[in-house]
Amino acid sequence: MDLSLLSKILPVIFLFIIGHWFNRTGFITQNSVGELKKLVVNVFLPSLLFISFSKSNFEARYLIIVVTVFIACTALLGMGIVIKKMLKIQSPYFPTLLTGFEAGMLGYSLYAGVFGAENVFKFAVIDLGQVTFVFFVLVSLLVQYKEGRKSGFSSMFSSFAKNPVIIAIFLGIIMQKTRLMGILQSIPFTQALLQTLSMLSSLTVPLICLVIGYEIKFEKGSVQKSIQAIGLRYVLLLPLAIFINSFIISSLLGLDRAFSAALMTMFTLPPPFIIPLYISDENLEEKQFVFNTISLSTIVSIIMFLIVIGTNTG
Repeated sequence: MDLSLLSKILPVIFLFIIGHWFNRTGFITQNSVGELKKLVVNVFLPSLLFISFSKSNFEARYLIIVVTVFIACTALLGMGIVIKKMLKIQSPYFPTLLTGFEAGMLGYSLYAGVFGAENVFKFAVIDLGQVTFVFFVLVSLLVQYKEGRKSGFSSMFSSFAKNPVIIAIFLGIIMQKTRLMGILQSIPFTQALLQTLSMLSSLTVPLICLVIGYEIKFEKGSVQKSIQAIGLRYVLLLPLAIFINSFIISSLLGLDRAFSAALMTMFTLPPPFIIPLYISDENLEEKQFVFNTISLSTIVSIIMFLIVIGTNTG
């Protein structure tokens, strides 16, 4: 790993450490972190994505990536169900821990920290496929586990369409394709609004890193099952990522290394942080298992990111 890459990664790691220090010392309360997460998801990250997509040319061929990632996530879920039966794993949530990625609260900060805001749209293209999977497949399955009923398509589509990240991406694409951005930048008032969004977007990476560092912790209980789940997750993910990179990103589409790095970054990430939200409080053992798996996977994913990106950019 060259020194220029290290100089980009170290600030991200330092922010994780500072966030963890905030937790250990009680400098910031859990309620405050919850409010920060709300700002990140609803304001800062959408601002970053809107600015990035409005300045980038979204090509029709990128839809191949979106569909490929969606299929990959669905296939991983299916493999998780098969592995659960083969290994006689009791937890119904085990398959959900082998698929999906926490892009919003981790992936964007890692990728943008190394490759810059100007390349964030490349990571977001990858994210479109997995976030579609999360809303339309994973959440439906989690609702079924928790409430014993299937989530209706209309409610899933409504949640997807109202998601600030999705709205920001599509608005950014529309702005770029219609060339409205140039018009808005020529008007003092709207130019000031765009500058405001740009200032908000610059807060995304540091705040996400602080929040992640703050929330890395473990519940009481054995981590043996969590280690097993994480090991199996990466055994499935890494060969799949290499395959997609070789045959789709590079050979078929001929995209640059920043796109390849975006895919590899995505496939090193932990499972979606929303999974524990769909486990009832009474199901304490399952909640501890899922929470420990996600927390431990977050640490492992940061290490994997350093290895993969160091190799990819070397």
